[in-house]
Amino acid sequence: MKELIGSIRLYLHLSISALSGLLSLWLLRNDVFKDVSQELIAIFGLLMAGVLPTMILTASIIRAGQLSVKSLKAYQTALGRQLKVWIGLFLISFSASLLIVFGKLIDWSLPIHVPLAFFGLGDVSFDIVRLVNALIVMALTLMLSRVIDVGNGIISILNFSAELAIMDAQARDDARHKFADESIMGMVERKGFGELVEFPKQ
Repeated sequence: MKELIGSIRLYLHLSISALSGLLSLWLLRNDVFKDVSQELIAIFGLLMAGVLPTMILTASIIRAGQLSVKSLKAYQTALGRQLKVWIGLFLISFSASLLIVFGKLIDWSLPIHVPLAFFGLGDVSFDIVRLVNALIVMALTLMLSRVIDVGNGIISILNFSAELAIMDAQARDDARHKFADESIMGMVERKGFGELVEFPKQ
């Protein structure tokens, strides 16, 4: 059931992103990101800088501890899904940064002419920057739509780490209690334990 909900949410995010890209393809002017390109690159860079160590933490957090095989497999599946989210965000941010750099290199204008004389039509002019802007808008939309998932992912990692720590602490407490019980039982079972001792009379 959770996988179905996750798939529906993913398709919804992708649909919203694609719709925003189509709208921006026709509505936004070519140099809409020209004055904020540095800020956008900084935002995408910060996201990549934050996601990369989180990816490493997610990939290395799982350990045996006191978990059963079934629990380990369940956590492996959940952490694998979360790792895909981190990788997706990293790739989206990296690709969007490259698109912004490309837009700056061409000064946010790269018109091309598509000859349609063969079909009895006139030439069509199209600016590649419109497509670049649409892809940047799609990346921004995907990032914003995944903000809640990012927060939930960090919380889930925290909960998993806390669970492992609690189980390890519980195991240490059990070991100490077992040692104390064995010491007491050793004293009880020792020969002469509990017998009355008569002191010599003066």
